[in-house]
Formats: sequence, C-alpha cells, structure tokens
Amino acid sequence: MFWLKKLIGTLLMPLPFALFLILIGLLFLWLRRKKTLGALCIILAFVELALLGTQPVSNLLLRPLEQQYPAFVQQANPLSYILVLGAGHVSDPNIPALSRSSDASRARVMEAVQIWRNNPQAKIILSGAAFSDPVSEAKINANMAHSLGVPRSQLILFENNKDTAEEALHIAPMIQGQPTALVTSASHMPRAIQMFHHAGVKPIPAPTWYLAKQAPYPLPLWDKLPDARFLYRSRVAIHEWIGIVWLDITQLFHRGNNLFHSVTTGSI
Repeated sequence: MFWLKKLIGTLLMPLPFALFLILIGLLFLWLRRKKTLGALCIILAFVELALLGTQPVSNLLLRPLEQQYPAFVQQANPLSYILVLGAGHVSDPNIPALSRSSDASRARVMEAVQIWRNNPQAKIILSGAAFSDPVSEAKINANMAHSLGVPRSQLILFENNKDTAEEALHIAPMIQGQPTALVTSASHMPRAIQMFHHAGVKPIPAPTWYLAKQAPYPLPLWDKLPDARFLYRSRVAIHEWIGIVWLDITQLFHRGNNLFHSVTTGSI
C-alpha cells in the first residue's frame, strides 16, 4: 500500500499529469481518431502547467494549508519532547554534511534547535528511514542538530519510519501525555496533526518552511509569469491536499469497518 500510494500520488502531480494528457492527446492525433479530444487534452495540459506555475494560483492552493496553525510560541510548561518529522535526504559524500538534507528537512531541524535552546531539558526526536540510501534521514538530521549545538544525549532517533502515518503510529506511545512540539513544514502540518490526533496524542504545532509568502508590496510583472518555482509550490500543495483526502477516506473506512464489526459481534 505504501508504494502504491506513492506511485498514484506521483502520477497525480502537475508535471506527470500534464505529460500524461499530452501523451494521450498525441495518441489520439496519431491515430487520426477523435482529433478534437486529442487537441483538447494537449491544450488542457498546457493550461494546467501555465496556471499552476503562477504565484497567485500556487499561493491560493498553499496558503490555506500553511496558515492553518500559527508559529510556535514558548509554552508556560517546559517541553518534554521536540519531534521533527522527516522530509527527505541524500547522503552524497561529495557534498557538505549540512547540504545532504532537503531544504524542508534542514528548515525543520533548525526550527527544532531554536525551540530546544529555550527548552534545553527537552529531547529532540528525529524520524526518517533510509529508503535506498545507506544512511537514515534520522541519522543525517541528528548529525545536523549536533553540529548546531545539541548534545547527542538529547537526541532520540527513529530510523525505520517511511512516512507520517508510521511516525504517528510508532512515536505516539513515547510522547503520550508529554508536552511535545511537533516540527514539520507549514503545509504538511494540518495532515500531520490529524494523524497524531488519530493516534491519540495532541502535540503542539511548530510549523516551519513557509513557501507561500505574501509580499507587502505589489509584485513586479515577471513574478506574475509562470515559473518553475511556483509550479513546485503548487506541487507541494496538491500533494498535501491529496494526502488529506486519502487520510479522510482511510479513516472513514476504518470507522465503518469498526462499526460493522461492532454490529456483527453484538457489542453495540
């Protein structure tokens, strides 16, 4: 299910989906059948890329996710844990250690370290599997946190979690009932919080790595044109919206399954 979910999610991203539409359109044109439908597929692909590659559209998709939870504020009660979710890495030995984490992962670790400096008694939990990499993301990020001044004794590593669902499942028992800051990308925070609530814990949101920033002045003309960086932001937003829909469907299925089990066993 994990790999199937990843495959389907990747195919629904803007660029693969547009290329698929273009391929279908070219196939119709080559077969000389349904030429109008073929041309329409190609036009839709270009319109999709053009719109999703603009700042207004990417912000429209991304800001509702990023602004759902406010920035972390120091709590009256000291934190017990600071949980950092994984966001990707490549342990390339030919680049500096701090460059081996993804931009999102680096932002998460830096946010966690900043929070830890005000809560030095807290343990930092770092999560992330290795996948096809020889080194786990948790270990890569632990090295980064240590280089930023966090003692090794304050770091806890979960090196086998492949996604947020596994992170919530495996880490929830440790942080149960403990004041915990959850550090992840602002766009990912709504889905992450929902998963941890479903696992029975309520961490304190600590969002970081904001992409849909609102400038206080009018945008220059060139920033209104389609650009790859805005297409990437739309991709991030679509990934999260699809993830939220998938999560809602799976939770609805589980609730229905539990209700069916209760009815058939006579427990209600």
